[in-house]
Amino acid sequence: MPASADANVGFTLTPEGKARLIASLDRIAGAIPRSSAILADKAGRVVDIARRPMGVNVEGICALAAGVYASTKELGRSFGEEEFSLLFEHEDEQQVFVWLVADRALFIGLLKSAAAVTELEEALAGQSGQDLAATVKGAREPLRSVPPPRIDPMKMPADMAAKVRILTLKMLELQNKSGGKAGPEASKSILKLREELHRTMSAGDWAAAGTICDQAIRLVENTVV
Repeated sequence: MPASADANVGFTLTPEGKARLIASLDRIAGAIPRSSAILADKAGRVVDIARRPMGVNVEGICALAAGVYASTKELGRSFGEEEFSLLFEHEDEQQVFVWLVADRALFIGLLKSAAAVTELEEALAGQSGQDLAATVKGAREPLRSVPPPRIDPMKMPADMAAKVRILTLKMLELQNKSGGKAGPEASKSILKLREELHRTMSAGDWAAAGTICDQAIRLVENTVV
């Protein structure tokens, strides 16, 4: 498991399964120039990364993407859409693609051009995507010590999901401008607010979570790079 991965994820892979997972992610990322392929569990905890991007807070993006996907899934179901993907766009230099894998994990692709989205969709619909889904589907259930998801997707209000989406896009914009180096004080403040946001969302304290999310958005907007 890479140093960036979370030791407590929502399923357990055998060494053979881990090797197949890494091979699938490598093939997907390798087929698209300047891309990164990430697998996270449905709570946003990183399982593995192929071609980790420099200067990008992968763990933060995964956690936020999981929260947005979970709430959007309920909206999709209300319209009869059981399967869908999400795409966060920031001009033509940063695209974040989120796709559900075997109803157990999230594939998160970081892309450097809008044109690469089509290539990624084709890769996920092809053999590499099928292999990835089969590996995740065949994974064992987690050990009893694995904590529950940090965010209960069924309870996240729509306005909270919208704020998390805005925060995600603002963070991407800041990372693009700063090259991942926003300064130690700003980075420390953003990290602290992110941890408080996870804590309040996990506790279902949506009023406090909304206030913290607003503070984080203002902080990111006002960070000078």
